[in-house]
Amino acid sequence: MQAKRIPGWQKRGEGRASKRRRFFLATLLGIFTLLALTALTGGYWLMLSMPGSSFRGEPAPLGARGEALSERLHTHVRALSEEIGERHYWRPEALEAAGDYIERAFLGVGHRPRRQAVPTGNRTFHNIEVVLPGGELADEVLVVGAHYDTTRGSPGADDNASGVAVLIELGNLLQDAGLDRSLHLVAFVNEEVPFFASKSMGSLQYARQAKAEERDIVGMISLEMLGYYTDAPGSQAYPFPLSHFYPGSGDFLAFVSNLASRSLLHRAIGAFRHHAEVPSEGLVAPPQLGDIRRSDHWAFWEAGYPAIMLTDTANFRNPYYHGPEDTHDRLDYPTLARLTESLAAMLEALAMR
Repeated sequence: MQAKRIPGWQKRGEGRASKRRRFFLATLLGIFTLLALTALTGGYWLMLSMPGSSFRGEPAPLGARGEALSERLHTHVRALSEEIGERHYWRPEALEAAGDYIERAFLGVGHRPRRQAVPTGNRTFHNIEVVLPGGELADEVLVVGAHYDTTRGSPGADDNASGVAVLIELGNLLQDAGLDRSLHLVAFVNEEVPFFASKSMGSLQYARQAKAEERDIVGMISLEMLGYYTDAPGSQAYPFPLSHFYPGSGDFLAFVSNLASRSLLHRAIGAFRHHAEVPSEGLVAPPQLGDIRRSDHWAFWEAGYPAIMLTDTANFRNPYYHGPEDTHDRLDYPTLARLTESLAAMLEALAMR
């Protein structure tokens, strides 16, 4: 038997179903929006949120000590990039001369540098290491490193004579520091292509040997291009999509880590910001961001150690990167001096209980 049609019934029934569908879709959209916001907030907290506040404003005058430090840093960068020049496998005498210069500089402030041989093709080059012994926690080691080789065709003032100059002066500033943990300052050879990630990469050999000897490296800090700064608008570029979250001017020092080294990065940038008169930005990056691997800290990640990179961001800021115009006169030595003093204070804090 056919049911009797009630006038308006179908229309009213379809109206209720339509409302239910709209309500369901609106609820689903709300859930997805909430999840997306939660993910973004969680991602921001995990990757971008940093302890302390970046320095803003005009720094105080350097003073006599700071001026002297600035001049020493300039002397190191000029000696490596101009007097020695390109330093790599295809100019072996220059690469060896750079190693000798670093060794003499450490000796000159009272350290006893030691060499680690790094076989490279039919030659042998060297990592150069200085150890500042610790006290109560001497078995726990902090490594600070900078590579001293260059790419072919570049005198490498910023990349990476600037990092080496800071490394040398950290040895000077921290010579008499009473540390709980041991601090190892290492100038690494063969960071540049084609040796990056090969058995001839100095930092990779160092990290693998440390692992084989079961050394307790609690953190490694790579000093990778530290000398180029500008407050010009639009002078700072980024891999997508980081430009939405960071400044457009290249006047800051960047602290970069992977997710596994997040704790080390937070301790380091927090201590740095406590003392610094140099702006700083931090990033805990996912592995998909390949640019985060581009220095000696990568070798320590491969060995399972926490490690971070400190950098002026290389080609994302410095237009002379890997070219013949990466010369000593283009760097900002007053900022480099302020940065070095702040890094020394940061390392003291990290090396204490």
